[in-house]
Amino acid sequence: MRLKLSGQVLTGVVGFCGIAILTLTASVVPANAKQITSPRIEQAATTKADDFYNQGVNKYNQGDLEGAIAAFSAAIGLDPNDAIAYVNRGYTRYDLGDKQGAIEDFTAAIRLNPRDPVAYVNRGYSRYDLGNSQSAIQDYNRAINLDPNYALAYYNRGLARNDLGDKKGALEDYSTAIRLNPNDALAYVGRGNVRDEQGDHKGAIEDYNQAVRLNPNEAFAYYNRGVTRYNQADYFGAIEDFEKAADLFLRQGNTTQYQQVLELLTKIEHQTGETLVSIDR
Repeated sequence: MRLKLSGQVLTGVVGFCGIAILTLTASVVPANAKQITSPRIEQAATTKADDFYNQGVNKYNQGDLEGAIAAFSAAIGLDPNDAIAYVNRGYTRYDLGDKQGAIEDFTAAIRLNPRDPVAYVNRGYSRYDLGNSQSAIQDYNRAINLDPNYALAYYNRGLARNDLGDKKGALEDYSTAIRLNPNDALAYVGRGNVRDEQGDHKGAIEDYNQAVRLNPNEAFAYYNRGVTRYNQADYFGAIEDFEKAADLFLRQGNTTQYQQVLELLTKIEHQTGETLVSIDR
């Protein structure tokens, strides 16, 4: 039996709005490992490949990413037609910062199994993270064609569309992602960001409120709600949200965003009424 590689899909990050909307990070989903059901000619080699594959899963879950890549590579060497091994090695490469290597692995997986929407979403986010939003959208389109109920594909496409200035398309994608997965707090944050940019501040705050209800530890929801409140002259509410966001960022180990929020609070203290430009996470 093959183990399942656990881990979060590569997700887009929302940026700071108004004062700054935090940019959602698109996510990549590791492929679901499954039991081998089709017979193979070299049963001994297949079993050995599965052993290396499972080693890769275990090493990944233990945080040994280099070891995981070595194990997945060994599995691929014994079974070069294993699309899932390519997807999971690509996911691990992405985690190590080798985004081009990740794209190559996702492309190999697509060549072996062109009907796997996960591989397209993963490659799309990797391309997006390298600044190629248009190619990312093409991959998300393919994933959606293969699985019209794939909420993450809509979410990630919404992020890319928003970056390219297609606010209407981004709003539609975030709304579809929410319809398919109404418990996705980040999708509400993403839609709230677009609504705020379009001047629908009431709708934006409603989305941020829902994100906080779904995930009380979602720092970006507090931060972006604070931005909208600040720009609507609700300074007390804004400061309250910024302080909550700072506390969450610190506890979650996100020191970069923690420092940015502290600097923002200092500016508000000294220059009330200043609206900051948008900055990315």
